[in-house]
Amino acid sequence: MFDQLRNVKPLQDGGQKEVYVAEHPNYGQVVYKKIFPTQDSFERTKREVRAASIITSPFVPKILAHNCDEENPQFLWLLEQYIPGDNLRKLLQAGRIFNILEIVRFLDTMLQIAIESENKNLVHRDIKPDNIIFDPDGNFWLLDFGIARHLDMESITDTNRPFGVFTVGYASSEQFRNLKKDIDIRADLFSIGVVCYEMLKGENFYILGSNNDILKVLKKLESSSLPPLRIPGDTQYQLSTFIKILGDHRRTRRPKSAAEAYSIFTTLLDTLDLS
Repeated sequence: MFDQLRNVKPLQDGGQKEVYVAEHPNYGQVVYKKIFPTQDSFERTKREVRAASIITSPFVPKILAHNCDEENPQFLWLLEQYIPGDNLRKLLQAGRIFNILEIVRFLDTMLQIAIESENKNLVHRDIKPDNIIFDPDGNFWLLDFGIARHLDMESITDTNRPFGVFTVGYASSEQFRNLKKDIDIRADLFSIGVVCYEMLKGENFYILGSNNDILKVLKKLESSSLPPLRIPGDTQYQLSTFIKILGDHRRTRRPKSAAEAYSIFTTLLDTLDLS
């Protein structure tokens, strides 16, 4: 596959994989991922392909080709739809603050992806600014299902590990504590709420003031919820309350399902001044 690509430029290089952007004769501009064998990298890549293939949202990049069906390959490769734009991490680091219209579009997109994921027994588990692209048309794209949890498949992560697979500051307490029986779509709802807060404030509430001390972040996450927000256009504070509920550190305080969360969201839209 690699010899078919032209104008190959590196996007990422490190650890388990190399990532390039390139031109393909049939697909146009694409992302090429090359994954090297480690203890679980092959299995996670295969599950990433499975996840991307069952999610039909127009805002999840499509896997165009792969070699995951080969027996004993030296490495795995994926050819993925290229999405123009910048990830939220880059935009937030540059000082970008998002307005209420953009937040509404973000929530609408992410919650609809969450509904489909829940219906297909899937939890993304890594919703964070690095994995979200904001394209030139104002759309938000969710990337990288590499650590997605397939609830109908055996877990890759050892159940006896004290900590699960997670990104500090964006993972719910049930996820980072590896409480597998408690991990469901509410873990993704938590991450969506945390990212929303950061898009509006320019900072991650749980990481703020931690001096990069992971244990401080985790302790704060287990004892504190997102503070109220003042959002221009949120005339009745319904949107602020909704984001706070999504990002509640207590799993039982979040909406019970993605569908319930989306229902609350669509109801509160009438209270917003989007002019």
